[in-house]
Amino acid sequence: FVMSIAYSPDGHFIACGGIDGIVCIFDLATGKLLHTLEGHAMPIRSLTFSPDSQLLTTCSDDKSIKIYDVQHANLIGTLSGHGSYVLCVDFCPDNTHFATSSSDRKVKVWDAGMRKAVHTFTDHSDQVWGVAYNDNGSKLVSVSDDKQVIVYECPI
Repeated sequence: FVMSIAYSPDGHFIACGGIDGIVCIFDLATGKLLHTLEGHAMPIRSLTFSPDSQLLTTCSDDKSIKIYDVQHANLIGTLSGHGSYVLCVDFCPDNTHFATSSSDRKVKVWDAGMRKAVHTFTDHSDQVWGVAYNDNGSKLVSVSDDKQVIVYECPI
């Protein structure tokens, strides 16, 4: 079954992430399945399109983040760095960075082009279920089982 869903900013696609680790991308105009993306070994907790709708970033219980080229359905990167399930991903409005949160109690900011973590926040004392950017990408917010909502100034 489906665990996560995202709408592309350009309005052309919907992506769904499944408990089986598979991503399905649908064309909104036709309702047809365009691509089936395999790669994760465990459930996909969250996925998000880049602001220009060219990339799809997914995160999973397999502790990895994957970046796909939406147009060609190619896997262009597999990132690791979290010590446990990656629970949420959100793309920055600047189209160059994204953030992830994890049950390892960390929030990470990644450079999408270099495909590496550029900052790690370690303020939570329990798993971090959600992460989101504000409209201009200057702030990042996270929510955790430690009953805290933390707003960060973006380091990038």
